[in-house]
Amino acid sequence: MRLALAQTKNVRRFMLAVNQLKNRSIGTEGMGLLWGEPGEGKSTVVAYAHNLASGIYLRANRGWTMTSLLEALIRELDGIPMRRRSVMIDWIVGKLAERERVIFIDEADYLFKQDDMLDVMRDIYDLTGTPVILIGMEEIARKIQQNGRFARRITQWLEFKGIDIDDARITADTLCEVSLSDDLLDHLHKESRANIGRMVVGLSRIENFGKTNGLDKVSLNEWGDRPLFYDQPTFRKQRGK
Repeated sequence: MRLALAQTKNVRRFMLAVNQLKNRSIGTEGMGLLWGEPGEGKSTVVAYAHNLASGIYLRANRGWTMTSLLEALIRELDGIPMRRRSVMIDWIVGKLAERERVIFIDEADYLFKQDDMLDVMRDIYDLTGTPVILIGMEEIARKIQQNGRFARRITQWLEFKGIDIDDARITADTLCEVSLSDDLLDHLHKESRANIGRMVVGLSRIENFGKTNGLDKVSLNEWGDRPLFYDQPTFRKQRGK
């Protein structure tokens, strides 16, 4: 498989949103939100955008507190964490004032575990104007809408949904080192339920099959009924349970 990013509609929309946040006019809020189900390509496009924009990437986790968040941000800014939260906030604000960056926070659902984590990110944004983009699961948009003070600062709301057949072709042609016939691509698209993460798994298996058999292009007839994914087995429920 090629190490590349397929330029799907979702990817293009996200990159446009990042650019608009960076180059927004005075008086326009500068926070964004990306959400969607697992496997829709959110983390992949964020890694690409973060590298392209020389941004700051944070991945939240279940064990985070406000102190953890501040310490992680300081480390990404090449600093050394301090004991007092207020001192860390002042240092972060000063550092962000030196150079405009974009802050990407993946797995941002964990920020809702403690309200003060959202509050401190809102404070840092208000004090610096630094664009902040949160990335989370499908429920995060609803949670943020319930937090009016935070929601009003978000001007870019992006949901990643399943890709269409045109984007499936772009993905296959970009990533897979063997070609797929239209009928096999259509089969993969349907079986993956348009989920790009599952599609990539299927493409990897098709590529391996093609290379093993010396095929430059694989058709549905050649693929047959081979499994496309590494799905877990299903079991019937035991009686009485």
